[in-house]
Amino acid sequence: MSQVFKNGLSLKTQIYGLIILISMISFTVRILADVSTTRQYLQTQLGSHAQDTATSLGLSISPYLETDNVVIAETMATAIFDSGYYKNIKLTDAQGDIIFNLEYPDRTESVPNWFVELSVLNAPTKVSELNSGWLMAGKLAVTSHTGQSYLTLWQHTLQSLYSASILLVTSLLMAFLILQAVFKPLKMVENQAKLVTRKRFTLNKKIPITRELRTVTKAINNMVINLQTTFDSLTKQTELLTEQVYIDPLTGLGNRKSCENHFNSIVDNISEDSVFTAIMITLPSLANINQSMSYQDGDKHVQSVANNIKTTFQELSNCKIFRLNGSTFVILAPYDKQFLNKYCLTLTDIFNLSKNTIHINGFASLGVTNIEKGSSLSDVLSVLDTDCIFSNQQSTPLKVEKSTLFSVKQWRELINSIIESGEISFSAQPVKQSFSTNRQCYLEVFSHFIHNGKKVNNSHLFAMAEKLNLTEELDKKLIRDFVNIKEQYPNDVFAINLSKSSLYSTDFIKWLIIFSQTKPVLKNNLLFEIHESSLLYDVNLASSHIDVIKELGIGVCIEHFGTSLTSFRYLQGLDIEYVKIDGSYIQDVVDNSQSQFFIQTVNTICHGFGIKVIACLIERSDTLHTLENLGCDGLQGNLIVSPSKINDTLDNNMNKKFTFCSDTLKFCD
Repeated sequence: MSQVFKNGLSLKTQIYGLIILISMISFTVRILADVSTTRQYLQTQLGSHAQDTATSLGLSISPYLETDNVVIAETMATAIFDSGYYKNIKLTDAQGDIIFNLEYPDRTESVPNWFVELSVLNAPTKVSELNSGWLMAGKLAVTSHTGQSYLTLWQHTLQSLYSASILLVTSLLMAFLILQAVFKPLKMVENQAKLVTRKRFTLNKKIPITRELRTVTKAINNMVINLQTTFDSLTKQTELLTEQVYIDPLTGLGNRKSCENHFNSIVDNISEDSVFTAIMITLPSLANINQSMSYQDGDKHVQSVANNIKTTFQELSNCKIFRLNGSTFVILAPYDKQFLNKYCLTLTDIFNLSKNTIHINGFASLGVTNIEKGSSLSDVLSVLDTDCIFSNQQSTPLKVEKSTLFSVKQWRELINSIIESGEISFSAQPVKQSFSTNRQCYLEVFSHFIHNGKKVNNSHLFAMAEKLNLTEELDKKLIRDFVNIKEQYPNDVFAINLSKSSLYSTDFIKWLIIFSQTKPVLKNNLLFEIHESSLLYDVNLASSHIDVIKELGIGVCIEHFGTSLTSFRYLQGLDIEYVKIDGSYIQDVVDNSQSQFFIQTVNTICHGFGIKVIACLIERSDTLHTLENLGCDGLQGNLIVSPSKINDTLDNNMNKKFTFCSDTLKFCD
């Protein structure tokens, strides 16, 4: 019942309920009024009938009382009495002595007792004085029998009930058909409104005849058209900006500017639990092809190498590939050199197979180096460039030790061990509502898988789990362990990451539905953060699974928004609460007008869809001030609150007040 009041009663239910209620009241009143009128009529008839009989019978038997021929008088009375319409006929003399008394049992056949008890008929006794000459000879008392009246009243009640019921059913059926014709366009308007709330903007092509519905339908259609026009215009501008500023036109990869932004977003956030590696691939073969063949052949050569690189590293979803200039590619990956050895070896094998006599200076050179916290991109590129030159001089693209590779069997055993009995430690970082409020959007939860007392690198773990089809089980393990935290803090909003495999797995969605029924705490104050690259794999399927997740009461946030360097038209139709702009757009937002335009456009489009925008990796106070002017809804970063254990984070939130200090442009205690 509370759910009904929470969601509200539909207009259709209210109108049908009102019509049925009025019809039932009218039906009941009609039956009662009809029965009451008939009862009163029969009641009057009983008295009139008795009076008429007493008068006529008295006149008939009066002559026989003078000769004391009472037998004839009684015979005449008996003849009338035997008709069955009388309960009692009694004759008394002048002294009150009974001359004869005819009485019929008080029985009512063919009529239910309950009806008799509800519709009581009181048959009055009518008296006629009999005279002998000028003297009173006696009194004749006649009482009508109610049996026939009850039977008449019962039959009349049944007839009224049947006729009223037929009229009621006919009226309700006609009302139903009429209301169906009215509610059909109203239902279409309702569905359109629901789709709008779910960020799906569709036009209702069937305009209702009803004036009020026509007005509402046209208003919603106009709103959708205006919003679609604004969305298309802003999306087109953003696409052009992205293509011009961040995308290499030949390969479709990120360019040097995009590489700089991404590098700056990760270099200051490298911790003991995370590692990043940079790989550079140079093509000395490109100059030979351009000189000996043509620049068109050189472009095809670059595209071929780019496709080989993307194919080799495609299963590592967190790897970012960039083309810095004509013959130089850079890969930034959240994995260590040892983990990347296998992929580097695969790539060098492809290069060796592609090498021929045209490539007199070598086909490709490859360099690998770790990215240290706080290092600059120029330093990293310098190291990589030196490695590439050295590897080219040694006539081998890359020298790696195969003995350092961790076998697939070992990874499978490790992941299964974690799923069965591994521990998970959780930390969290608040996402604060922007600037003028102390409230927070939610707490982003970071999970750390522990095996044999040591933390396992999450990037390595999930990359191998993806390869071994074990990602769903890892996500299930994470959710099962996280329930213990959620039960301790049911009123706090948490966000946990959901992998690509789980998002697209029907089996995982079914498991989530069943598990949320056994642990209903998951249905409140919980978000799933989904990587943009995972979402773009199959937007239609992802959207349908997101709808199921939303029906459970779990919200959705798209993180690393903008890293795909593709159009974000996919936002239209996604029922999500938040998008979190990738940190690469935040790092240089103060000095980069293109990043400012991108963030402002994202805010405009998302707010039009009812989606809130979060800016993350905020490390500088001037960045905070710029984001304030751009209109972001949420803020996250070490400048706001650093990540910490969940218990510590929640305790700090309860005991600590955050206020925005405009003079220093930061959050203060």
